[in-house]
Amino acid sequence: MRSRLVDLLTRPAVAGTMSALILRVLTLASRFLLSLLLARMLSPAEMGEYGLLTAALAFALLTVGLEFYSYTLRELVPATPERRTRIIADQIALCAIALLLVGLVVGVAIFAGRFPVRLAPWFLLILVTEHLSLEATRILIITSRPVRAYVGVFLRGGIWVYAIALLMFTVPSTHTLETVLIWWALGGMAAIVFSARSLSDLPWRTLRGYRPDWRAIREGLWTARPFMLTAAGALVISYVDRFVIDEFVGRDALGIYTFYSTILIGMLSLGGSVSHQFLPKVIAGYTAGTQAYRAALRPFFWSMLALAAGAMISSGLVMKPMLAVLGLTAYGANIWVFYAMLPGIFLRMLADVPSYALYAARSDRYLLLCNLGSAVVSTLLNLLLVPRLGIYGAALAGGAASTVLFVSLTALAVRNVRENGGERSVAETVGLPTDPDMLYP
Repeated sequence: MRSRLVDLLTRPAVAGTMSALILRVLTLASRFLLSLLLARMLSPAEMGEYGLLTAALAFALLTVGLEFYSYTLRELVPATPERRTRIIADQIALCAIALLLVGLVVGVAIFAGRFPVRLAPWFLLILVTEHLSLEATRILIITSRPVRAYVGVFLRGGIWVYAIALLMFTVPSTHTLETVLIWWALGGMAAIVFSARSLSDLPWRTLRGYRPDWRAIREGLWTARPFMLTAAGALVISYVDRFVIDEFVGRDALGIYTFYSTILIGMLSLGGSVSHQFLPKVIAGYTAGTQAYRAALRPFFWSMLALAAGAMISSGLVMKPMLAVLGLTAYGANIWVFYAMLPGIFLRMLADVPSYALYAARSDRYLLLCNLGSAVVSTLLNLLLVPRLGIYGAALAGGAASTVLFVSLTALAVRNVRENGGERSVAETVGLPTDPDMLYP
């Protein structure tokens, strides 16, 4: 029995899956550790500044990436090695232009006094390293190297957190936001170096004298357009509250809210990681017909329900005593904000099921409308409630927006399942739903 177990675990496919899972768990655990570390080492005002920085980074990443990968991933799968290098080169050219534009916007924001000068260099450096390492991860996955991809993810978002935790506990002078940003950038650089070595087998020398194919780039931007707008809606739901709180309530209150939202976005990323494992089965089920489509969605729904309920209940039970043990009294005094935010995250995690169901059916327009509609609801309710109720208003606005998103997606998905019978032709993959790694603490 033991020899059979050892034989099973040493099979390449099983060992690769286990390695990827372990790396993913360690990366997600590092996000939770970072939340506690920042709350312990930084003041609430500094925590609030970090919250604004990461929110701005999420939108900047979308601006630089433009969800162009939804086009390149489709093209990379059947391409020859020489063609793959050209596709990647085209994406790099587009990225360089977008980075220049973002840099100009940051410069204007600094001139207008809306962006701190001391953080601007680190913001731009992290933006570059995060974008390049994130795109490299996607390329490694689509070229069938998932373990290497998740090693890159761990370098980019995990290992530096464990290193900085040790550093901050042993060297008190490192208890600054700048220290966190420096190590964050170092993690991204390490991921880029590792990914570059992993992709070094591609024939990069064939790019000598190559000029970007701007026609293909325009085609890719057109393909990515609905995914870009959908991702923008998802980011608005996750981050618009931080800007409104900073404007109407203050930086200290934002720090407390950022601490709790950091933990909850980590839970959302965990749900997104699980959801991505079901996506191929849902797509295959839709292609096979209505019965197979429903059969693929059932275990997906129950798995997500169990995960979301378990995460919500366990975090609700653990949070208050954990804050007391760590001596985080300022955060403990506002524990009810965390409880008010839990239902919204619960519904956001469950919304992956109808969202992926519609994605598999290529209902891009419905996904776009639901996400943009929920983003509008989130923005309006935050502007209405935060000035009156403070961070509790932001929690209620987030819950309402998540409810609108879940209900609208579910209604459309149920109708889609009922009305679409028969056999389908093989669906063409045009991209992925919102990447959970686009969501930052």
